[in-house]
Amino acid sequence: MPKIKEKVQRESWRSKSAWGAVVIVTILLALQTVRVHAFPDGRVRRQSQRQYWAQVPISTSRGDVRDRNGIPLAISVPSVSFFIDPMFWQPASADAFTPFFGKAVADKFSRSLPGRFHWVERKVPFTTAEKLIEKDVPGLFRIRESQRKYPHGELASQVIGFCDIDGSGLSGVEREWNNVLFSPPQTRFFVRNAKGDLLDFIGSSAGTLQVGAGSITLTLDSKIQQIVEWKLREGAVAAGTKWGAGVCVDPKTGEIIAMASYPQTNLNDRASFGNAEALRNNAIARVYEPGSTFKPIFLGIAKEMGVAPQNEKFTCNGRLAIAGGMIRDVSSHGTLDQEGLLIKSCNTGMATIGNRANAHRAYGMLRQFGFGVKSDIEISGEEEGLLRSPGEWLGIARANLAIGQGLAVTPLQLAMGISAIAGGGELLKPYIIAEVRNANGKVIHQGKRRVRNAVLNEATCDWIKDALAKTVSIGTGKAARVEGVDLAGKTGTAQIAMGGGYTKGRYVSSFVGFWPHDDPDYVLLIVLGEPSGGRYYGGEIAAPIFKAIVEDMTRLSMTARMAASS
Repeated sequence: MPKIKEKVQRESWRSKSAWGAVVIVTILLALQTVRVHAFPDGRVRRQSQRQYWAQVPISTSRGDVRDRNGIPLAISVPSVSFFIDPMFWQPASADAFTPFFGKAVADKFSRSLPGRFHWVERKVPFTTAEKLIEKDVPGLFRIRESQRKYPHGELASQVIGFCDIDGSGLSGVEREWNNVLFSPPQTRFFVRNAKGDLLDFIGSSAGTLQVGAGSITLTLDSKIQQIVEWKLREGAVAAGTKWGAGVCVDPKTGEIIAMASYPQTNLNDRASFGNAEALRNNAIARVYEPGSTFKPIFLGIAKEMGVAPQNEKFTCNGRLAIAGGMIRDVSSHGTLDQEGLLIKSCNTGMATIGNRANAHRAYGMLRQFGFGVKSDIEISGEEEGLLRSPGEWLGIARANLAIGQGLAVTPLQLAMGISAIAGGGELLKPYIIAEVRNANGKVIHQGKRRVRNAVLNEATCDWIKDALAKTVSIGTGKAARVEGVDLAGKTGTAQIAMGGGYTKGRYVSSFVGFWPHDDPDYVLLIVLGEPSGGRYYGGEIAAPIFKAIVEDMTRLSMTARMAASS
């Protein structure tokens, strides 16, 4: 027994010794591994630096934006971006950048720089990039990216909007529908192999493969949009205005056919983005007092409320005192019926009617017309305007409202209000997005006719349309007449309110109309802000622009019909 016990003890000792040796070796190996990785040999470090690597996020292709006829308005095209790694870069080579990117960029890279990665210039067009690539500048690397391009430059610039350098939408449709148009950035991994060649591997910053982006189709007709922009710009320059807006609507559906602003900006020239006024979409982001273009709407409300008897006569002496204030006309109009109030644009007669209106009922009906609330059109930047509560309608306020003063509207709100009359009494929701498709081509949104409110009865609308047709044929809107086109419309001239009063010499001039007057296909509003050329009446400067646009649209329609029949 003692011999057996001694044998067991010797075997146990040998086993423990063996496991102890394994543990010691393992610890030594672990320590050596830590030492090699944490404190590498200088030769290893130099070799790894020669095998340079970098992880670079890049923008990818963004979804297209097209007009109703499929004409591209915003697309993504391939481009080239250049970068350097200071470890491989020779500052003396920086002079090569001057002809392409300017002296400031060349100066930046003509000295030693910290770190391992610096962009030189991003999203350079291929034609320019190829010339720089031919120079074979040592230490200059390149990468392909996607660049946002707008094939028509200024066309619908404020509607479409623009993106940042990484392809994320910042304004207009680009911003409002960024979740559809935006394509997640890819990540590029660059490795220099032992031969010094640059290897390029594609990854994704989101951890998944790129799946693409959706697309947007607008209700805009790019040909009509071009006409409205050209004529608006010509008229605005001639009148010396600070800003302008044009809105063309289909009153049967609520589709926006054209939406123009002045001044414009070229979306392909980012240097022009410094002019904030040129980036503003005046049709939805500019508020103003509408003046006499508001009279048809208020007269329709007054008739619905029963405070404007059909056969009533008005005597206009050029001025009318109400509640301690004074309403003035350009001239004395004599005796007028209700039609005459619109045809001659009589302020005193409209003020008389407005002063009878019940404040709370009138306020409710104006809200039903969409004033003081956003229309929720599907692009960013819309203002809600200003419509004071009935408790603030003191003194002359109701009389002022009847002539389009004391409230502020956007051009789109007024255009939709007139469209409600032109369309027979229903206020429609405006829409500018015809269709949205996701990355797989599936339709996920489709614009369609939507009624917001029933605001007037059809008989009232028909009466107003007839009166506005006479306004163009024999009244203040004669400058808008177009041979062979059955037009109806209204002029507007409003002073600009500042500091609780109206500023002398500062006006907003406008004209709104529709055709054919009995069953309109189009409603068009032209607004000119602060003309400085000596003329400022809407009938003088806005109505001729309206006329020129209608003439060109009519010719365009005739050409299209002829082409379709041939």
